[in-house]
Amino acid sequence: DSTKSFSFKRCHLACSFHIAPDHTTNMAMAMAMAMARASAVLVHGTTKVAFSRGARIAPVARRSVCVAVAGKKEESAKKLGRRASTSALKAVAVDESEVSAPPRWDLERWFGFSDPFDAKIDSEMTSLEGKCKAFMEKFQGTLDTKLYDAILAYEDIDQVLTSVLTYVMLSSDTQLANDKMSQRKAVLMQQYSGFSANYLTFFGLQLAALEDDALAAQLKATPALKKYEPFIDDVRRSKPYNLSQEVERALSVRAAFSGKSPVVEFYGKELSYLNFEWEGETVPLEVILSKMGSSKDAEYRRNALKVVNEGLKKIERTAALSLNMVAGDWFAENQERKFKELRSSRNLSNNVPDEVVDSLLQAVRTTGVEQCKKYYTLKRSVLKATQGLETFTWADRNAPLSIGSASESYTWAEAVEMVRSGYNKFSPTMGDMFMQMVNEKRIDVPAEKGKTGGAYCAAAFGCGPFQLLNFTGTQRDVATLAHESGHGCHNMLSYEQGILQFHPPLT
Repeated sequence: DSTKSFSFKRCHLACSFHIAPDHTTNMAMAMAMAMARASAVLVHGTTKVAFSRGARIAPVARRSVCVAVAGKKEESAKKLGRRASTSALKAVAVDESEVSAPPRWDLERWFGFSDPFDAKIDSEMTSLEGKCKAFMEKFQGTLDTKLYDAILAYEDIDQVLTSVLTYVMLSSDTQLANDKMSQRKAVLMQQYSGFSANYLTFFGLQLAALEDDALAAQLKATPALKKYEPFIDDVRRSKPYNLSQEVERALSVRAAFSGKSPVVEFYGKELSYLNFEWEGETVPLEVILSKMGSSKDAEYRRNALKVVNEGLKKIERTAALSLNMVAGDWFAENQERKFKELRSSRNLSNNVPDEVVDSLLQAVRTTGVEQCKKYYTLKRSVLKATQGLETFTWADRNAPLSIGSASESYTWAEAVEMVRSGYNKFSPTMGDMFMQMVNEKRIDVPAEKGKTGGAYCAAAFGCGPFQLLNFTGTQRDVATLAHESGHGCHNMLSYEQGILQFHPPLT
């Protein structure tokens, strides 16, 4: 699960995985789980394309924003734009017709494009390249006196640019097997990498290098600039780790062609192409993982795990290459930027000191190990008492417990009602926001072949959030809906902070 977001930065991917000694293909499985289920922390160009903030900044375009489109849609986009307020949110009643079957996204309704090949997208990108060039010509070397005007111009570019890229990337995530869609996305990302590298790289670097006195003077002279202090502080923290403008530009312009980004993109597609034979059906990875994790039959779970492990052998080499590229690229860049530890760049992006994370890791290695043992000892005893489990194996780690619910499967309508009811008990406002996401088709629900794995909530600044699920009706799926919808509510409530500041760090 993840909250997806854009932020112009060179591609990073951070993921965690667990390797178990009792299965020969657990490395591949670990990569699958980490990169698909955790929705891999991808970051593009001086552009983060997924979660976190890296050291360098070019336009911060989180997976967000919407284009201003004609008529009422344009008014709606403006309401939820940079100066949006939560008053734009309205209570929405349950629309039973919208929850009777698992819905798909209705992205075109909100982004104003007819489809990912709409000529308006190309026009927007061409226009944006000109605006980025004009931005550099006007503001490069002037941030010591024109910072406020530069931030406003940068923010406006960010909003439109992110709307285009967000629409295309969300569209791509539900049709990974469509080669024309992949080509379209690649061309647009290459175009973006080029003009963002050429015209926007200077901004984050020069803002980070701005003298303290010059910044203080502008904050005093322009009270409105204080609104952007969190964004300014965020960018300026990267100063010790920034490289020269020429090197940063070169890294960004190559991001779409080299390094780990294309490899990880390829890995994700290969994972989505995998099919598994199970109970006379051919099912994608998400479906068989769901079946394995929701069954109360130990033998069923073990057989499912064997099928998963055998199926993942098909991409062992791709998984190994992806892991090698990610780890190697991360290591090399951390050395060049002179970060203290391998995780320091991620900690910086999350605005948390290395010492805090080190302390947490130490607790996990010590106290956490004992707590983990206690947890699985207790779970084993519960499974033995309720399901007759004698031997606790790797396949039983995520086995459902026969407590707290009489149902093992839920329809989409039942899941929606459970989450709506739970949210209403906590906050009727959140209940209304949740139903707004449901009724407005902001959730792509079913598990389908060719769809990206796991779940996430894309912030979609300017037109409301969008969730991607792989819903198969399990208890875990209901919990995932509630979890991702919490991100969606948070996004709605935080839009008034503006596109540069509404998105929280991972911490």
